[in-house]
Amino acid sequence: MKRLFLTAALSGLSLASAQTASVNLSGTLTLYTSEVQADVQAQVDAFKKLYPRADVQLFRSGTGEVTAKLNAELEAGNSQADLLWVADQTYFDTLSKRTLLEKLDLSGLNVPGSAVYGGTYAEVRKLYNVIGVNTNVLKTVPKSFADLKQPAYQNKLAMPNPLFSGGALSTAGTLAQRLGWDYFDALAKNGMKIEQSNPITTTKLIGGEYGAALLVDYALRREAAKGAPIQIVYPTEGAILVPTPIGVLKSSKNKALAQAFVRFLYSPAAQANFSRLSYVPVMSDAPRPAGVPASVPTLPSAAAYIAANKAEIGQRFSALFDLK
Repeated sequence: MKRLFLTAALSGLSLASAQTASVNLSGTLTLYTSEVQADVQAQVDAFKKLYPRADVQLFRSGTGEVTAKLNAELEAGNSQADLLWVADQTYFDTLSKRTLLEKLDLSGLNVPGSAVYGGTYAEVRKLYNVIGVNTNVLKTVPKSFADLKQPAYQNKLAMPNPLFSGGALSTAGTLAQRLGWDYFDALAKNGMKIEQSNPITTTKLIGGEYGAALLVDYALRREAAKGAPIQIVYPTEGAILVPTPIGVLKSSKNKALAQAFVRFLYSPAAQANFSRLSYVPVMSDAPRPAGVPASVPTLPSAAAYIAANKAEIGQRFSALFDLK
């Protein structure tokens, strides 16, 4: 009985300590991100219910603009970011090699090892690039990335700009490595258009300006749930798993709060929130969005190839699709 009482008392003390820590952690936290602002804000709002004295500020833009801003600040020795969350594993790898990232505190969370990169940055949910199809426009639905070279899709194709979107860069680099640059040459000849971002491309696909597009999966699921004539195709080559990690900057002025935010994103509440927002959670026990296969056929991002050939990818894409 004494042992039971002591265990209960210690448990109560532990809970009280955790609650006190939540209340006591305070200050401003600045997050640089390329993720959808409303979705990030939903997680920020949930975090602030646990940490009411925290003030979380967001800077949101395309991956290229976010990393350019952080690069300029790092070069000037005046980084304003505590956290970075963008779709560019190669950029995180560069920061990690320069020892500009803190080791993440993920102790006791059972985060899958495949989601953590070298201990300094990690995935909090999964993002896939797939083929979105407007079924009002296309009579023939493609089964693979390779199918998009066919005449049935001429002048009905689009994808976001890899010079602006990290997800599009991952797609461009991965398919260039797996299918060769001849693949994109064929798509250019087949009339594929390049839009600036995933949201713009998605909107035009829904509106019927395009019949098919290479896009991130979560937005397509949302629009299909609203009744849009959208079908998600998981290509036979595999859906491209787009790295979208988060990390804590070593220059952070509030590392304890930054680590707390990362840990929160793995909590059951945050993972369920990702699912509600149509993202595939990274934690295996979290609910999955409706319509997501139990096992998504996956084509890993060619991160090493992209890191070694980033400039060439941009130059080749610019030349093929006349990008400015």
